[in-house]
Formats: sequence, C-alpha cells, structure tokens
Amino acid sequence: MRLRSAFSMIVAIFVIVMLSIVASYIFYASSSVAKEGDIQYKREQAMLLARSYTEYAVLAIMGNGDRNNTVNNRCLTNINAIIGNSQNDVNRGLGYQVNVVITYIGDSKYLSNQCVDANNINISRIAAQSPTVQTDSLSAIIDVYVRYKDWSNNALNGANAVNAANVPWQTYHRRSIQKIWESLKKHLHLLS
Repeated sequence: MRLRSAFSMIVAIFVIVMLSIVASYIFYASSSVAKEGDIQYKREQAMLLARSYTEYAVLAIMGNGDRNNTVNNRCLTNINAIIGNSQNDVNRGLGYQVNVVITYIGDSKYLSNQCVDANNINISRIAAQSPTVQTDSLSAIIDVYVRYKDWSNNALNGANAVNAANVPWQTYHRRSIQKIWESLKKHLHLLS
C-alpha cells in the first residue's frame, strides 16, 4: 500500500512538471506571436503611408505652379514628413519618418535643363530625355522611403530608453512611375 501511494505521488509530480512545461511554452508562443503582430502592423502602416505619400506627391506636383515659371524655375524634388508627435517620438519608435524623392521624366518644354530650389541652388532631379520618352508628356519617378523603429525593442522602453540611437531603423521603400501630364492632342487624335 505504501508503494502504491509513493508511485501515485511520483506520477502526480511528473504530470505537474509536464503541465508547467506546456504552459510555459504556450506563454512563450503567445508572446512571440504578439511581437510578430506588432512588427507586421508597423510594416503594413509603412506600406500604406508610402502609397499615400506617392499620391500626395502627384497632387503636389500638379499643384506646384512654379514648375513652368521661366523666371523662377522651381520644381518639387523632395517632400519630408514626420508622422507622430515629434522627431523624438519617432526616434523612440512611436511614429514614422517619410522622405519622398521626385525625379522628372518628360518633354523639355515642360521642364528646363535644371531645377533650382527657393535659394536658386541647382538641384538636378531631372532624368535625361531619351528616345523612349513620349513627346508631349510629363512623368515622374517617385521614391518614397518610410523609416521606423521597432517599438517593442527593449532599448526603446523602460530604463534603457537612452539607447534609442543604437536601435536600427527599418526602412520601407516604394518606387513608382506616375504620369503627370499628357498632351490633349493625343487624346483627341485617339477619339477621331
């Protein structure tokens, strides 16, 4: 009888140890799934921001009246933005940093040989016209870079928050070619 109760005690201890191992594995798996969800969320947000800023760049190009001004020939080449309360928040992983770089392709009558910024400094963001470029059209290569930091990184939270500079940036890049303007004559020719 004594042997039987000792065996029951050993079986009970073994079952408790096995259940605790299974429970710890479940907690580990759920925490890693939650972290992966956070990482995926940040990447999806970066993708959506890149798409939005591509559309915003096209609208900004179309609304930039100085592009065809021969006296002050200015063209939009960069758009920079911070999504978050401040640059400090972005550095701590609580926001995004967006940089849009625009290069023009098109007929030289819509773009001069050089673009200058507001201080009349030459900024060459015009791709050379080649035989493959349709005449009477204007297009733009729009590169959008969205940078962010993983907010679940231990260096960004708690007592070690001063080490935020050591956390690497994650960058999502989107490149697209957008048609800005096309000759009305071409459309009228296609209709007739």
